[in-house]
Amino acid sequence: MRIKSLKLSGFKFSFRNLREFLTIYKEVFVRPEYKPQIKSPKPFILDCGSHIGITVLYFKKLFPDSKVVAFEPNPELYEILKLNVSQNNLKNVEPLNVALFDRVGEIDFYITKKERLSKNSTWGWGGAAVKNKWLDPRNSKTIKAKSVRLSDFIKGKVDLIKLDIEGAETRVLREIEDRLHLVREIILEFHGNSTNPENKIEDILRMLKSKSFSYTITQRDKLVDEAKIKKADPYWLIIHAIKN
Repeated sequence: MRIKSLKLSGFKFSFRNLREFLTIYKEVFVRPEYKPQIKSPKPFILDCGSHIGITVLYFKKLFPDSKVVAFEPNPELYEILKLNVSQNNLKNVEPLNVALFDRVGEIDFYITKKERLSKNSTWGWGGAAVKNKWLDPRNSKTIKAKSVRLSDFIKGKVDLIKLDIEGAETRVLREIEDRLHLVREIILEFHGNSTNPENKIEDILRMLKSKSFSYTITQRDKLVDEAKIKKADPYWLIIHAIKN
């Protein structure tokens, strides 16, 4: 696995694929899609689907005294996540090589192999505990991943849950439903597609409303009303929910 590096925003970022890295970096640091409204100077953040740690570094830049638990089930990405944490001397970050699911144990986890974006480049997006439409079966493989319940990490107040878990959003939110009163803010990437009908945006929004969250929905970089969501196959949304 060939690792490349760049220095940006005061950090050293290591990654495998420059195009993939720059895409995520722009989403997180430039737009930014994951900017929270945290008030606490020492927030507790659960970063679910940490990939190589770009959001972890972003949260630590905003809140140097934060405590971050970072979940990444893909073992190759997890190694780069750990490298990005260690080489930037980040404190109070706990990387975990586990998948979030609705049960504890071992599950099938689907990841891409070599992408055809450029010669010998590896694209790490799309790994999931469910079979999504965008995961090409000709260019994917199945690994075993340890699964944990997110509720086991919510023992007290949580300032932010960032949830980007490629189609398991509804399943995991249901699992923590009775703990949502402890959560102040959620930034969630929703992945909708016909091969994963159990993941329903209507169920997620209904759950958030029932737990006294207000929210905004962003689709293709524009705020949209929930009645005007374009449900192409597949489609993606950013849900930013804050406790009223």
